[in-house]
Amino acid sequence: MFALAYACASLAIAGFLLQRTAFDPDHSADAADVVLGDSKLRTELSNIIADSVAASLSMNQADMRLRVQVIASTEPGAKLMSEIIHDAHAHLIGEQKTPVQVTGSQLVDATQIAAAIDVPAITIPIPKVTPLEVANEVIGWLVPLAGLATVIFVLFGITAHPDRSSLIKSLGVGLLLLAVLTALFGYVVPKFAVPALSDSVWARIPAALADDTLPLLIGVELVLVGAAVALLAGTGVLSRRRTWSAPVKMQRYSEDRHWS
Repeated sequence: MFALAYACASLAIAGFLLQRTAFDPDHSADAADVVLGDSKLRTELSNIIADSVAASLSMNQADMRLRVQVIASTEPGAKLMSEIIHDAHAHLIGEQKTPVQVTGSQLVDATQIAAAIDVPAITIPIPKVTPLEVANEVIGWLVPLAGLATVIFVLFGITAHPDRSSLIKSLGVGLLLLAVLTALFGYVVPKFAVPALSDSVWARIPAALADDTLPLLIGVELVLVGAAVALLAGTGVLSRRRTWSAPVKMQRYSEDRHWS
């Protein structure tokens, strides 16, 4: 029962990590500077904005591209474009049905040119990736369901009065499982699997967020694996102690007093 509880808890935690990196537009908006730290994605967005503004205001296209690139590469500038990042991510995973548009006020923020307010809204061509939309829905109900199953299995496990050694061993195995799923759903899937689903540069948003959390993820992995190894080693010591402390069966000595 406890092993099943640890498995469900691992799915819930790993699913939450994947949800945060691949299916949370609000988190992408908060980390806009991280997202625009991806050079390909930043260049794509900057060129779309710069070309439209340069054409409308009769300005040099190359200079405008450089201007927007510089603004987008700074943390304050990226924050000004956070709403665009949010809408792009939401459209990519199917949460936003309407096209992603950059309004005149957003163009002013992106270019720092007041005259850009009169430029017509720009529509950014961002595809909706159906596998991501389906995965978003599945993760949405999987995380709370796995969390509920964890509580149920823990309650059943407690009432079963488990052996302490078996309980510690199952916890060690559960931590190893959590370490594997955390690495898989927290980094491998958003970094490699999600961008492989679409040729659009916007599918690189989860990969950028995964790279940003990699140092923290490595620290969590070290803690989980270290704790699991310690628990499994502890169960080995406990079992050896039980073997040595077990009573030895003795046969009653009976003296043979029969004489020939």
